[in-house]
Amino acid sequence: MTLAKRYLRGLIRAILPAVIAAALAGCANALVNDGVVDQSKAAEVRAQIQKFRGLDFLRPVPLVVKTRDQAQAMLEAEMAREHSDEDLRIGGMSGAMTGLYPRGMDLKSRTLAMMRSQIAAFYDPHDKQMVLVEGEADRSLWNRAAGLMNHRDIVGEMILAHELTHALQDQHFQIEKMLDNVKDNDDRDLALKSLAEGDATLSGYGYMMGGLSDQSIDAILTRMRDLPRIFAAQSGDVPTGLSAPMIFQYAAGVRFVAIAYERGGWSAVDALYAHPPASSLQVMYPNDYYGRRLDPAKIEIAGYEKFLGGWSKADDDTYGALLLRTIIRRNLGKDSPDADIVESWAGDRILIFKKNAGLAILWIVAFRDADSAARYAKIYGSVLGRIAEPGAAWRVEAKGAGVLIAIGPPAGDFDRLAPEVWRASTIVIPPPRASASSPPRTVQARATPGVPVPRPTAPRADPPPRASLAPRS
Repeated sequence: MTLAKRYLRGLIRAILPAVIAAALAGCANALVNDGVVDQSKAAEVRAQIQKFRGLDFLRPVPLVVKTRDQAQAMLEAEMAREHSDEDLRIGGMSGAMTGLYPRGMDLKSRTLAMMRSQIAAFYDPHDKQMVLVEGEADRSLWNRAAGLMNHRDIVGEMILAHELTHALQDQHFQIEKMLDNVKDNDDRDLALKSLAEGDATLSGYGYMMGGLSDQSIDAILTRMRDLPRIFAAQSGDVPTGLSAPMIFQYAAGVRFVAIAYERGGWSAVDALYAHPPASSLQVMYPNDYYGRRLDPAKIEIAGYEKFLGGWSKADDDTYGALLLRTIIRRNLGKDSPDADIVESWAGDRILIFKKNAGLAILWIVAFRDADSAARYAKIYGSVLGRIAEPGAAWRVEAKGAGVLIAIGPPAGDFDRLAPEVWRASTIVIPPPRASASSPPRTVQARATPGVPVPRPTAPRADPPPRASLAPRS
């Protein structure tokens, strides 16, 4: 519950398709005019995307048009269905205590405002329908963005192909059930959403281009690096704790899925759903998935019970490498060299307790080696030293490859609490698992103790495109 990315679980595709289209295309939408869908064009896209993606629709997907206010009401209803106002208060307050959000941020209103600024279309897995938001494809940013394709009205088609791919994911891979299975682990949730969004973005773009070549994949990866700039231009001062995970699932997700596609086409992408990435770190550094798989640690926090009498557990979650990096950059500077510490992240577990209106946090973060743990303890201590309210208690302690963090009242009795928590808690870090082969494309790699790093290949200069891949039937 600490992160906004889980609050709108059902409408997980409601954010950023407009920005995606702006980054990739920048043309006007001709699919919806005066609130009416061009059903002939929609049927054409529906028929062709299943051929291109290699998956047939198992059920019809109704296409409806909503006004911006109606779409906003759907988002608010989804939020109310999943979480109470108290859940959202705890999420915003705990995020501020850890340094993810600014102090005093209203998580509910800021999340809804961000989504309202970006919503263009979404697949609703509850009603099994595709929703287009009237007028959103004609916003000025879309026409300002430099495009890869000209002289064609493609934004509406691209968004529809993107969202229909989500419908195919729902029908063939039960993506919503997969998300429900990781609802207590926001980092795994983000990794799974990165797979889904990377797949849909690559599919929508490839459909519009009539195929995917080395050159076109390189082009889309280059354009996705513009997402933060375009998002900022469209959405204003959205806190990075909200924007970073949203942008990540598209920009990093496309790169992650593109590697699988180049290994074996859409069948290789389909196979990812049977063994999806288990952490944002695996998406951030694809070599940790494709080259040799580094799965996250299993952490159980215990031994605190007698120190927290009268407190109740409000949340039990995982932040993950992406959020740790976001916290460091937000508080120590976006170019802080300390952000690279997340490369050694092995896992984390955070417990949030409440008593009346107050919150308390216990958090264990595990690393691949003791030196990294000791370094992170110093880094995060400097973060807490900057953000803690006057008189607020906090403590950070490294022990072996783990770091124990207490924020709030538990920190006041840390000298007695810490030994009990270390004694009773468990941290199980799986060893790297060898992969049958290395990925064919150069991926971001970094040194891991005991694991050889592949030598990067020289960048290609204007490679000739492969023949366009014929749509699979």
